[in-house]
Amino acid sequence: MRICTWNILLGRRLHSVLDTVGSLPDFHDLDLFAIQEASIHEGRPDAEVIAEAMGGGYSWFQATAQLFRGREQGNALVWRRELFEQDSPQVVSLSNLSIPHMTRTERTLLRAIPPQRRIAIRAESTDLRVYVMHLDVLGFTHKLEQFRAIIKDMAERPSVRMTIIAGDLNTFGPPRLQLWRRIRAASRQAELTELTRGLRRTHWTGQKLDAIYAAGALPPGHRAWTVSVRASDHLPVFAEL
Repeated sequence: MRICTWNILLGRRLHSVLDTVGSLPDFHDLDLFAIQEASIHEGRPDAEVIAEAMGGGYSWFQATAQLFRGREQGNALVWRRELFEQDSPQVVSLSNLSIPHMTRTERTLLRAIPPQRRIAIRAESTDLRVYVMHLDVLGFTHKLEQFRAIIKDMAERPSVRMTIIAGDLNTFGPPRLQLWRRIRAASRQAELTELTRGLRRTHWTGQKLDAIYAAGALPPGHRAWTVSVRASDHLPVFAEL
């Protein structure tokens, strides 16, 4: 199974995204494509035109989280058609969470700059469950609780053979920061394997913001990589099981 997660920056360079998806060998035979900051161009959702660029045999789902500077901003999933039914994807809210242990400094920050509305997309079958996540920009504890909300939803669903969580965590800074340690601790408690742990850079600034996790019946080997393209400020991040 090959997975890609990519924040496409509201599709501001959608033509470059489409060229990359259509021509880059890494996207060939892709099974799951988790997209953040998908928008709408010329009346068509970005996920729809991306699925077309990937060739036949793909379905898509896109959901808007908020309007950002007048543009629709949301998450999307493109998948190999046999993996899920068309009506499988659902939206999981990552906003208005109860966060009891937030520091005074973080509470003050989030009052001054209100959190953006965030969602995750969940698609599932009897064998596979996938989440497309996009965590908020501000607030360390706030982002951690958004990640835990996905884990909680995962725990409350029926058991499946494999779960994939992929997307943009907005973990600004190097992987050694406290936020990464806390998120990694939460993922270990949920028995998630960070497939992309060895990656050091997923953004053109040199920071690591994006990750792919998996749980369940994982094969013994996996690999992860990025591709240096400038169709967005993020790099496309791949994992293969």
